[in-house]
Amino acid sequence: MKTAFPSFTLKAIWAACCALCSAAAFAAPAEDIKTLLEQGKDREAYEAGKASPDALGTPLFDFYFGIAALNAGVPGEGVLALERYLLQFPDNRSAQFQLARGYFILGEDERARDEFSNLVTSASGSERDNINQFLDAIRSRESRYKPTSSAYVELGGGYDTNLNSGLPTGQVAGLPLGIVIAPGQSSVKQSDFFSTVVAGVQGVYPIAPGISLYGGGQLSGRFFKLGINDVFNQASLGLQGGVSVLEGRNLYRLGLDVTHLAVGNQAYLNLTTLVGEWQYQNDQFNRFGLSMQYADQAYKNIDSFLDLDKTVKVSSGADVRDSRLANLTGFWTRNLAHPWSPEFTLALNYGEEKNRKDRLDLSRNLWGVRTAVTVQPLPKWSFGAGLGYQNSRYERDFAVGLAVRKDDYFALDLSATYAISRNWLLRSEYQRVEQQSSIGFFKYNRDSLAVKLRYDFK
Repeated sequence: MKTAFPSFTLKAIWAACCALCSAAAFAAPAEDIKTLLEQGKDREAYEAGKASPDALGTPLFDFYFGIAALNAGVPGEGVLALERYLLQFPDNRSAQFQLARGYFILGEDERARDEFSNLVTSASGSERDNINQFLDAIRSRESRYKPTSSAYVELGGGYDTNLNSGLPTGQVAGLPLGIVIAPGQSSVKQSDFFSTVVAGVQGVYPIAPGISLYGGGQLSGRFFKLGINDVFNQASLGLQGGVSVLEGRNLYRLGLDVTHLAVGNQAYLNLTTLVGEWQYQNDQFNRFGLSMQYADQAYKNIDSFLDLDKTVKVSSGADVRDSRLANLTGFWTRNLAHPWSPEFTLALNYGEEKNRKDRLDLSRNLWGVRTAVTVQPLPKWSFGAGLGYQNSRYERDFAVGLAVRKDDYFALDLSATYAISRNWLLRSEYQRVEQQSSIGFFKYNRDSLAVKLRYDFK
């Protein structure tokens, strides 16, 4: 006896089969996108998703395609896909985080902060660290339309192999025979351990849409361990203030910086700098800018010593170095869509320093180049490296019968930073400096290693 199925049952079975086939068909491109994302091929993952438009609206596809779009620099499509996904799976924390990141990339700070704030209360470990980094960045951007302020303190210590930029003993290169550096002179290369302390505060006060006043100050000190080196101790006070204007992708700043430097507990230098800056955010990966500085450098004569034992006191005669310095710097910063968040910077500068005491041997033309990179391979770790070169050519011979002074300055710096928490940072720094000069008095090399602990008041 043959049993007949009702027509509606046959239709239901056919619909179920079609649904299963459709789900399997859409699962394939979703898995392809996932595989490409895991391989770090964000652009390829995005293109693979764009090649399957019929899969849009499928939850698994929307999830992976949304992430691919954010990573590939197409945040609008990524946000739409993730919003569709969360309509069906509102409790997925990963999707919530990615959506908040999408809002952040689009500049929708209010929505991004709401999403991140909802997540951070129950987050832990690296997830909490990542969320706090976004919240800090949002707070920084909010200074465009609401008053913000922050402060920090930093303690550190390290070792300097040539704290006075001194020379080895013996004949000075580039000078007549008989001009030597003798043991015990204060110009002999000195090395020592040191400690540092820094405190700073800064704030931003918006006065109109896109227009803000900014200001800040820092107090710092560097102190050497050995008593014979206390004449090289340094303390400085810096104050900054100005106005910034944000118009679309353009940011303009005009400000004044004032710095007072003391050496060996004596006032040594007053530096007043007028600063103008322009930055252009071409897209989320590229930023360009120009910066102009015009500085007045006023030196003070201080008591100095010819010997390390401090028995022969002399006047430094530093006021002859009073000058005005104009410098123009152009830079390009490039961010890459990579899990390590690499950022590359290339900067070029040109400047002229004019001595105000008619000492052409202290007036110079200078130009330089610097490149730097930072990466964050782990949520709490970031590393940086930089390499710089500065060329200085002076306008007149150093002394009668001697060559014109020409300096070539090279600097390598490395850093590693560990975020202990949202407020505490531990940072280690290394710098290698070498200056070549046609006049041996100014030829030196220097290595410095430091470890610093910083607390940010947020």
